[in-house]
Amino acid sequence: MSIIRLDLEQLQQAGAIDASLAAKLEALALPEKSGTAWISAILIFGALGVAAGVLALNPSATVGLILALIALTVAFYLKFFQKDESWHMLGSAFAVMGTIGLSGWVAIEAGEAAGLVWPPLAIFAIITAGALIFRSTFLAAMAVLALGAVFGTGTFYWHASYALIVREPTITLVTFGLLAFGLYTLRPRLNEAWSSMATVAARTSLFLVQFGFWVGSLWGDHVGEHWVAGENWRARMDWREHAFEIPEMVFSLGWAAFLIALFVRAPRGSFLSVSAFVFFAIHLYTQFFEVFADSAEALILGGFLAIGVAIIAARFMRVTQSKAS
Repeated sequence: MSIIRLDLEQLQQAGAIDASLAAKLEALALPEKSGTAWISAILIFGALGVAAGVLALNPSATVGLILALIALTVAFYLKFFQKDESWHMLGSAFAVMGTIGLSGWVAIEAGEAAGLVWPPLAIFAIITAGALIFRSTFLAAMAVLALGAVFGTGTFYWHASYALIVREPTITLVTFGLLAFGLYTLRPRLNEAWSSMATVAARTSLFLVQFGFWVGSLWGDHVGEHWVAGENWRARMDWREHAFEIPEMVFSLGWAAFLIALFVRAPRGSFLSVSAFVFFAIHLYTQFFEVFADSAEALILGGFLAIGVAIIAARFMRVTQSKAS
C-alpha cells in the first residue's frame, strides 16, 4: 500500500484543485493514527512490566518457558486470525511479553557462564524472529540492542546510578555503522511496515555507533579484548601490553569528522541532522571536561558553552521550521 500526503489547502490556493475535489479527497483520507500510537506505547510498556515482573518472581525455567510460549500463541492468534484490527495492538503486547520471556528463559538457562557468545546470539535470534514475524518496530530496536550485547555493549544500573558499557568500541561502531548504512539503503525498496522497522533498526544502530565513538574517545580500544583477554584482571593487563591499541585521539577526531559529515549530508531537520547536532554537543562537552576536569574555571566556561549551544540550537530549529513551512 502506497501512502501519499497532500496539502489540500495549498493545492486549492495554487488552483490545482477546487473545493469540491478537496472535500472528496479529505473524505477518503485515512483516519489519524496519533491516538493509536499512544495506546500502542502504553500496551508495550505494560507488556514489558508484566514480563519484568514475571522474571523478578524468579520462576523455574520450565514455568517461564511455558508462560512465554502461551503469550506467543495468544499473540499469533490475535495478529493473524483475529479480523478485528482493534485486537492487533493487544497481540503486539503479547508478542513483546512472549519474546522477552523466551529471551529471559535463554538467559536463565545460560546462567552465569562467562565468555560464552551463544546466549546473546540466541537472544538476538529470538528477538529478531519476533520482530519479523509480528512486524514489531519495538522488537526491531530491541534486536539491534541484543546484537550489541554480543560485542559486550549494554547498560548497567545500581542505586541512583546508570552506566553505559561498550567493551569493543571499534567493532561496535564498524558493525553497526555498516548495519545502519545497509538498512537506510534498503529502506526505500520496502513497503510501509517493513520500511518503518528498517528505519527504527537503523536509528538504533546509529545510537550504538555514537556510543562506540563516545567510549572510545575516553579510553581508546584494545581490539578483541572482550573475547581474547578473559575476565581475570591481571591476565587482561598482561594481554594489553602486547595487544593492538587505538588511542583516544583517533576516536575523538573520527567522531567529530563523522558527526560533521552526517550533519552536512543529512536533510535539515531530519533525525540524522538533529542527532548529529546533539551528539556533537555531547562530544564537545565530554572532551572539555576530560581536558579541564572539574575546576571552577571549567565549570564557568562549560556553563557559557552550554548557553551558546542552546542559543545555536534554538536558532537552528527556528530556521529549519521556517524553511519547512
